[in-house]
Amino acid sequence: MTMESRSWNNIPEHVLAKVLSQLSLQEKYYSSLTCKHWYNVFQSPQLWHCFHFRFYVPQHHRFLNSVDKIGKHLRKIFIGLNQAVRENCVNACTLLGKLAKLDPRRISSITIEFTGESPLFYAGMEFVHCLKVLFCPVLNTVTPPSQILHVDVSGLAVALDDEVFDLLSENNPSLESLNIQNKNLVCKVSPACILRLVRKCRKLTDIHVLHCSMSDEILSCLAEEESKDIKHLSILCRRDEKYGKDLSAEAWKQLVDKKPSLRVTLAFDHNCPLNLVSVIMKPEIPVRTLKLETLTKIHDEVNLATSYYTRTLEEIMLRTRNSTELEEALVYMALKCTRLKCMMVSCILKKSVVDQILYLLPEMRETGSYILNWEMDTEPWEVVRIEAVD
Repeated sequence: MTMESRSWNNIPEHVLAKVLSQLSLQEKYYSSLTCKHWYNVFQSPQLWHCFHFRFYVPQHHRFLNSVDKIGKHLRKIFIGLNQAVRENCVNACTLLGKLAKLDPRRISSITIEFTGESPLFYAGMEFVHCLKVLFCPVLNTVTPPSQILHVDVSGLAVALDDEVFDLLSENNPSLESLNIQNKNLVCKVSPACILRLVRKCRKLTDIHVLHCSMSDEILSCLAEEESKDIKHLSILCRRDEKYGKDLSAEAWKQLVDKKPSLRVTLAFDHNCPLNLVSVIMKPEIPVRTLKLETLTKIHDEVNLATSYYTRTLEEIMLRTRNSTELEEALVYMALKCTRLKCMMVSCILKKSVVDQILYLLPEMRETGSYILNWEMDTEPWEVVRIEAVD
């Protein structure tokens, strides 16, 4: 191989753009000084299709200046910020305002994530307002008109309301995926709002919502022929369920009959009343991923999952207390649920139990997609904050 063939100038443009896309804005700039070929890629629209905006310190306001230059090329956007610093919130909201005014605007995917601890009594209403502006109709010279296809606000710990998602669905009917499972303790998104959304956005294939925002009517709407075959439905159950209405077995059966490729993620956090877990779990639901993060004894629920989801269960995550009954339930699950590929258990198990589970699930053992500990991790231990349950 000659030196010429190994030259940095010979790296294909699409490969180089993929490499540079992993770098920060400053690193991209310094890399562009390597040679003329790299500088040309730095100027290429393809490099700016995906961009990660970081607002972790006040000095990151410099990212705002880049929107004027590369905004027309942006497709997939990730916004990460430490909301504990007021300046970061201001900068992130300013960015959302700039994105809303872009013309032409080609943004198809947006993800927002808080990375810090929210200040006491922080509501984050400025983000709710900015999202409403972003989801409003805009003058767009792009033909055909660009629409937002993917929205993930699961990392945005603020109380989003119906108006946010009504605007999203009205102006982006081609929406394909939506994740609103955030960490805010209060959910203000009503089942009526989600029903309007699924009626308008018939191309949805991946939805992540809270159980309190669901209804039988939504399941029936997803089962209609006009709707594209939904592939994944994730439902998070929290303390709101003690006041809500459960989804009926009949509605689930109708949906599964019409959309047989559907797979469901069913999650229960530590605030969900334990007596409702077995009520919400139903044999009609094609559960692929089950998360039982209740921090209580849940061996009965594990056995129930084994009896219900033998043919569909692929992943299970548990945050619970150890007991002999739990160990027996996990071994029984490993024996019966042959599709199981991932098992994450937070408590300490006997070594013999771990060995038996891995023997029954050799694929999981080979891939290493499990957490099964028989010894306590060494210090320092991670501090986990638990909210009080009503």
